[in-house]
Amino acid sequence: MILKCLLFVSLLMLSGCTSQQRNGVPHVLVEQFATQHQDGLNVDSVAIWHGNNNQDWLIATAKTAHTLPVYDATTGKLLKTIGKPGKLAGQLKRPNGIAVLDDFLFVAERDNKRLQVFNLPEGSSIGIIDDLELPYGIAGYTIAKGKQYMLYVTENAGPRKGKTPKKVHQYQATFDGKQMDLKLIRIFGDQQGAGALWKVESIAVDRQYNRIFIADEHSERNNVKIYTLDGTFTGQTIGDGLIASEPEGIALYCQGDNGHVVVTDQDKLNNIFWLFDRVTLQPITCCKGQHTLNTDGIAITTRCFGSFNRGAFYAVHDDGSVHAYDWNVLCKSCEI
Repeated sequence: MILKCLLFVSLLMLSGCTSQQRNGVPHVLVEQFATQHQDGLNVDSVAIWHGNNNQDWLIATAKTAHTLPVYDATTGKLLKTIGKPGKLAGQLKRPNGIAVLDDFLFVAERDNKRLQVFNLPEGSSIGIIDDLELPYGIAGYTIAKGKQYMLYVTENAGPRKGKTPKKVHQYQATFDGKQMDLKLIRIFGDQQGAGALWKVESIAVDRQYNRIFIADEHSERNNVKIYTLDGTFTGQTIGDGLIASEPEGIALYCQGDNGHVVVTDQDKLNNIFWLFDRVTLQPITCCKGQHTLNTDGIAITTRCFGSFNRGAFYAVHDDGSVHAYDWNVLCKSCEI
């Protein structure tokens, strides 16, 4: 932890931050609420859906239970569960990555080796593509609301002949009013050099700045590689020298042209959230939850709802629950 702080101080001094931001000590955040902790769920990733009639849902992937628990995003109360164990449409086997775009829920199922799409709020399966091997994370953006989307799915297949295989599948998803058609556009990922993707899971997309953030959890990398939307490595990475344990959840807080990129340094004792400037990619500050540890997935919404007047930040806690933070409180606590 001391090493992380010292490295953080050096980087922040170079980026011109204030003396308060340069102290390198993680700001401690108090959780707004926590969902009921259940060890048997093996919760991994989270996503947020804002529907009509004040429907604000926090949806998680439960890898061991093979379901998608749905919580009230304002209180953490369990509302319902989507899916059940199995291989058929509407069923799940080790769901891992999850993404919400408009009224569609995209789920990467590792052990069913597929990507499945559900509609919201119904939770009915409306599309499947099963050309994957070991899918983990998923992210994307809207091309035409309610009609067309671009998706990126990370795959964690092992190295072949001393080289890492291409790690990201890019799909175009088109909705015809009843079904979602999924078409493979390309498979990409450098196999050598600074952009090589070795052990990948978490992924996030910033369409405005033509960036894909891909976390590399390999012990010799421990950083986030930045690719363009068409699958080309930009030569940029973030988190180098800062992330001591494992880069996990990635999420963006967007405010017009500005905002933040949040990257998790997953640890069972010193679980840290690093905040980077969305434009410059320079590190700004770091924080940690008062009780949140061993975080896999995270999610951010900028929507004003319930008691969250500037949005909310959600983080998985130790495989069994999700903790919520008021983004406004986070900003004040972290002095950003």
